[in-house]
Amino acid sequence: MSDILHLPKFINTNCFCKISLILLMINGVFCQVFAQIQSKDNLKKHILYLADDKLEGRETGTKGEQLAYEYIIDQFEAIGLAPKGDSDTYLQKFEFTDGTVLGAENTLKFNDYSLKINEEYFVPPISNSGSFDGEVINVGYGIEAENLNHNDYNIKSKKLENKIFIIENGHPDMDNPHSDFIEFASIDTKVDLAIKKGAKSVIIFDEKQAISGLMEQYHKNSRVTTKSVPVLFCGTNSIDKFLSSDSKKQLAAGVVNIDKQRKIGNNVVGFIDNLAKNTIIIGGHYDHLGYGHRGSLHNGKPEIHNGADDNASGIALIIELARKLKGDKYKNHNYEFICFSGEELGLYGSNYYVKHPTVDLDKISYMINFDMIGRVDTSKNSVVISGTGTSPFWQQLDNIETDLTLLKKESGVGPSDHTSFYLKNIPVLHFFSGAHADYHKPSDDEEKINYNGIVSIENLLLSLIEESNKTQSKIVFTETKEDKSNEETPRFSVGLGVIPDYLFDGVGMRIEGVRPEKTASKAGIKDGDIVIKMGDVEVVDMMTYMKALSKFKKGDSTKVLIIRKEEKIEKQVTFF
Repeated sequence: MSDILHLPKFINTNCFCKISLILLMINGVFCQVFAQIQSKDNLKKHILYLADDKLEGRETGTKGEQLAYEYIIDQFEAIGLAPKGDSDTYLQKFEFTDGTVLGAENTLKFNDYSLKINEEYFVPPISNSGSFDGEVINVGYGIEAENLNHNDYNIKSKKLENKIFIIENGHPDMDNPHSDFIEFASIDTKVDLAIKKGAKSVIIFDEKQAISGLMEQYHKNSRVTTKSVPVLFCGTNSIDKFLSSDSKKQLAAGVVNIDKQRKIGNNVVGFIDNLAKNTIIIGGHYDHLGYGHRGSLHNGKPEIHNGADDNASGIALIIELARKLKGDKYKNHNYEFICFSGEELGLYGSNYYVKHPTVDLDKISYMINFDMIGRVDTSKNSVVISGTGTSPFWQQLDNIETDLTLLKKESGVGPSDHTSFYLKNIPVLHFFSGAHADYHKPSDDEEKINYNGIVSIENLLLSLIEESNKTQSKIVFTETKEDKSNEETPRFSVGLGVIPDYLFDGVGMRIEGVRPEKTASKAGIKDGDIVIKMGDVEVVDMMTYMKALSKFKKGDSTKVLIIRKEEKIEKQVTFF
């Protein structure tokens, strides 16, 4: 029999029970506060390390990446996670191409004239290696657009197969920034069509740009798809050799020798095995931009991009969630924690994982992705949650008590690692605290992190996981509406030079930051302005903003209508 039954007679037992309950409540609040303080301390410790200069920006395939994954492994081991990578280790290695370099032999000869590489022609990243020789055929802009009554391949009495195609850059309506030809004019589209028509090699020429400018333009993109034939570029100082009015047969020959630089990236994978039927994936990327050689929005000499928010913040939360999810109330699922590398290069790590999963994809209930969660705006206290349309279960978010304002987006597709899982019909959620002026710049440092915001996201997620643990069953996957429309994200070659406010849920595109010396700043557009029209396109959201940009090219001018402090203002911009 408990000692509580032997209280002195002068103590009222009802009163004592009430006091005990109050003490228990106070103790519970104290424990909760202490746990949050401990979480913030741990989060800060992780971010301070991962965003330290000695990691040199954690670029995939570098020593900085290694230092980062060694730290994550140490944390996983200390927590007691089982290794779930390759060969009973925490690492899952993947190989990737990190750019191209010219090999020993590269030549181009037109009739009897030999052109000088990188002076009169250059080899763009989309080219394949190989040799070619034969007859040259000029196919104009290389556009086939029957709906516009235009077909450059309607060449009478000429066979196209196994010819060397010469194609002019651009389209026949270049003076019209709103031309319907724009969708047919990309280099990718033209080369793909030329290959389909039988080209053994493709030479693109541009009558308005010199080789130096073309090289700078086309070497910027490291995420290109290699074509199946050699592709070359000629500029103003060389193309006349290919466009001779001489009526005799024109011949060309060449060799393209490209060496691909191969590197190794590493995902870090840990596991909590509760012997459950299904597994929850919790992930985020730990790589960043190194010294900012690609993807950086920094102007000036190379500097270390520490990526405290992008995405040391997400990795810190993953580590802390791994610590918390070993608790008894989460036993109805297994948990796999994946820290991806190669996200900044194009979702390399997550794409590799879903092709080489370390748990059965059919046994994954859902995937949670954290990417840039460290800058919750204290004035709005809002967080974007994408993927809410990928399962009816996500309606539970409405029933969870939180101090955050949730801005929900249905689509399961976005520029982060959850996309790889959504495309495998797995429900996903992506947590994101919003864009800021330090995005992809050296200034994304630890002292700007809002730790209270991360703890709020942690509490929300734990409540959601606890709700899903009420059953061992997988949650239901649904395809999101945007993906059924077959509407592609618009392609565009110019920009305003601004950082959009992705948390903005009003009409138009609100500007979070304006980059110095870019199109918008030169036109007098400022932080906080809301773009509602560009040219003749009404801008109501990010998609229509991108559609508007796709109508323009470098050198075009147009009017942009903005709202600034409830006043409509028109600005003239020139894209450069």
